[in-house]
Amino acid sequence: MSNTFETLARFLDRYSEEVEGRELEEIPQQLKPKLRDFALGALVEPERQELARLLKENPRWVASLAEEARMVRERKS
Repeated sequence: MSNTFETLARFLDRYSEEVEGRELEEIPQQLKPKLRDFALGALVEPERQELARLLKENPRWVASLAEEARMVRERKS
């Protein structure tokens, strides 16, 4: 799992301006806590798989996940 976060962190470092510059589609309220938990590494496997499926179907939501991961990184710094 840590490799996933390292990959995401490298992506954010490299492309942060592009990620920040795009408009986000509205994410259903019930998914926002799951994105946060995923960014924290606290989402259990079945929920991770379901979230991955939803992100694949709604690729613009990945920017919201990236923002959650960024906030987690900033809190840890």
